[in-house]
Amino acid sequence: MKFSKTLVAAALLASAGVAQAELSANIGAHSKYIFRGVELSDGAAVSGGLDYDSGAGFYAGTWMSDVAAGGTELDLYTGFAGEVGSIGYDVNALYFAYPNDSNDLDYLELSLGLSMGMLSAQISYTPWEKRDSDVDSAYGEGDFYFALGADLPMEVDGISFSALIGYYDFDDDGSSQLAPADELSYTHWNLTASKDVGELGAFSLAYDQTDGDSDNGVTNGAALFTVGWTKDF
Repeated sequence: MKFSKTLVAAALLASAGVAQAELSANIGAHSKYIFRGVELSDGAAVSGGLDYDSGAGFYAGTWMSDVAAGGTELDLYTGFAGEVGSIGYDVNALYFAYPNDSNDLDYLELSLGLSMGMLSAQISYTPWEKRDSDVDSAYGEGDFYFALGADLPMEVDGISFSALIGYYDFDDDGSSQLAPADELSYTHWNLTASKDVGELGAFSLAYDQTDGDSDNGVTNGAALFTVGWTKDF
């Protein structure tokens, strides 16, 4: 989701001295919905969100996107972001819900994000899940996610570049019959080129891939390329 890909953005805003409350919205369209290296859509996906920034560190928001089989992902999040010296921080809670999905699985994720200069880091933990007894999903209670990101110090004709590497460590609690947890857990990487064109929004081209096993039911190891457009209001 949009929020998880920009975990420390609020910390950067806080460090810039935002002093008044602000309500903003965003919309987007992408050729695929990629979440941590895995495609969650059957093709093109449309998304939208609403965000509140108190101007004093606290923020909250919601984000929604199409997912596979005609379903919908709804994310609700809140957190506090700020800066200590040259280090930005972001502590937050994120609730994932799939209200139109036949597989009833919701879960809560708690995260800490840190940023310094062009670098950022994230650690997330899933302390709670709610699922139907017959839902077979890798995602759930006890999972960890780790990521390192960088805004690359180069720009060509107004096009900026970023990179990210992450590791999803699934917990083996016996709830998933897809594969053992050590076979489900995977590393993924991302490279993104983006260009802001003002009133028309921002366009992006992204490359994602995982080292996952194509037989584990979660990842397939294929290179994924995504064209996207977003606009903030």
